Amino acid sequence: GMGAELARRCADAGASLALYDIDDENLRALAEVLEGKGTKVVAVHGDVADAEAVRAFADRVFEELGRVDLFFNNAGVISAGTVWEEPLEDWDWLLGVNTKGLVNGVAAFVPRMNAQDFHSDLVDTASIASLLTVENSPAYVASKFAALGMTEVLDLQLQAIESPVSVHAVCPAVVQTDLARCNEHRDQPGYDPAEHPYLQSADYKRRWAVVEGSLPLGMPVEDAVETIISGVEDDTFLILTHPAYN
Repeated sequence: GMGAELARRCADAGASLALYDIDDENLRALAEVLEGKGTKVVAVHGDVADAEAVRAFADRVFEELGRVDLFFNNAGVISAGTVWEEPLEDWDWLLGVNTKGLVNGVAAFVPRMNAQDFHSDLVDTASIASLLTVENSPAYVASKFAALGMTEVLDLQLQAIESPVSVHAVCPAVVQTDLARCNEHRDQPGYDPAEHPYLQSADYKRRWAVVEGSLPLGMPVEDAVETIISGVEDDTFLILTHPAYN
């Protein structure tokens, strides 16, 4: 996805990297490739929804690398359904990753980034669904509206204390990522999606097919990341990857 491409671009620019991901297999494979090219990589398997684990990751990053210049707070999952039938477990999962995951990253990294005596950038991944509602995925839209609202408040609060940290919110439309595979890494004790009747229904299957079918038609990851990097370099707060929505 976009995180892997951002890692490649930063590695090509000479950065040391700290990578954190729930997909351990792909995380290790990416780290191995980048280390083979001479990049220093700290790779940690974990879940952004786990606040304690994110804090431990931050501790390790500052201990091993000493500083953070760019923090891409980038993780996301998606679901589909109607507001009244979609499992409440979906809401817990999406808000836990898409919204609280960003908050966990901010809480773990921003205090120490504030204390650095140089400029740094924090880049939260929201979504075009933070700005425009789409009918198919209510929990996703709600979580992304919340993610953008939190990031806007964060930006104002850091400005108020004259922080050296610049904040950016990325709002991509459809990009060719593996977002539809997110269920493979879903772990909610006591909940089995296969046993929920709505998730076996024709309505759900139709809606999920929209999610899966749209991703291959999206913008190439490389093009989206190019726009994100340009937006950070230009100190743009709201970074939209798709010009049609500007």
